[in-house]
Amino acid sequence: MKKYFSIIYWSLVTLVMSGILVSLLKSFSYALLLSVMFLPGALFAKYFLKDISFKNRAKGVLNSLYLALSTLFIEYLGIFLSYWYLLKYELDDCPNIIINPIFIWVLLISFISLEKFIAIKLFTSEYEEKFIEFISERKKISIEIDSITYVESKDDEVWIRTTTGTSYRTKMKITQWEDVLDHRFIRVHRSFLLNKKHITSYNSSIVNIGEKSIEISRKYRDMVKEKLS
Repeated sequence: MKKYFSIIYWSLVTLVMSGILVSLLKSFSYALLLSVMFLPGALFAKYFLKDISFKNRAKGVLNSLYLALSTLFIEYLGIFLSYWYLLKYELDDCPNIIINPIFIWVLLISFISLEKFIAIKLFTSEYEEKFIEFISERKKISIEIDSITYVESKDDEVWIRTTTGTSYRTKMKITQWEDVLDHRFIRVHRSFLLNKKHITSYNSSIVNIGEKSIEISRKYRDMVKEKLS
């Protein structure tokens, strides 16, 4: 389901767009054609939107402006091709709302945001455990899952590192911890399982949790890139 979610979602978006536009055009087939030509700009915006960061606010705003203008250009090109070249209409006959940039941006933002919202609801557990219990030094320990910064396999021991600075030694293998902990954690190395919430920065080969730098092994790089992006 997750693999084909985007295809199904944007196919439905095309039908919804056709329903919106059919009252402005002569037939549903014309509206459907225009909706299909709307997709390249929407997918372009979706693809590059995830790369925009506001850690540098000025750069983030500038990149957002570039993306908005580039997307608008692609949408206008699609409208031109479908309305004038394929439908053989004069552009003067095109309803003003279709070429209104505010209308286009509102549709884009709405559909992209809705996709993300639905994906989170469908593919993220509705209930996240708050605490976890385990045995450390023959004692039963209960801690908040969000307080775990990372799980480290070191020699024949596995350590649970926490935000308080306290570490707990356990006999559970890191693969067992990977099964027990949920989507909030990501495996980046055979020896490290990290809490995404506490990742402060990362690049293609290193993840930083506070002052701790952890190598991303080649085996996990593609998965880490996908999940963190």
